[in-house]
Amino acid sequence: MADSPLERRATLRLLAYWEKLRGGRLMPSERDIKADDIADLWPSCFLVHGAGKAPAEYRYSYMGEAVAEICRFGCEHDSVALHPQDELQGFAQVFATGKPLIDEGEFLNAAQEIVRFRRCLLPLGEDGAVQAIFGVARFRLFAQVPLVQLPVAIPLFMPNING
Repeated sequence: MADSPLERRATLRLLAYWEKLRGGRLMPSERDIKADDIADLWPSCFLVHGAGKAPAEYRYSYMGEAVAEICRFGCEHDSVALHPQDELQGFAQVFATGKPLIDEGEFLNAAQEIVRFRRCLLPLGEDGAVQAIFGVARFRLFAQVPLVQLPVAIPLFMPNING
């Protein structure tokens, strides 16, 4: 059960919290979110604003320490556009539909590490209009991708092609 204290997946725990906050509404509002209610998840949470804007204009207004660390950039880089295009589509989908989204994928962070993630994107707003996206993401870090320089090919012998 998603709201069980035994539930381990952060995505399902945040979804259960969102469902509880929304009650009979289409979605809860940003002011309903209380960091103390989800203190153990808070470092892995984020809040994105950008309703009615192009994905390149989406901005983080909050980025938990765990998210900033794994992405290898701090909150001073607030643009969601730093993410790969396929990740931006998830944000655009939630802004457009007003429906929660749980997905997973991978990206290469600024330190050239492969990062696999699972995230939950949840709409926040009033009167059915999405004003922000509240989310949580958990990550697994994989080996750094080596920057390989290919050697210049030097032939050891030149075949005689003239005869």
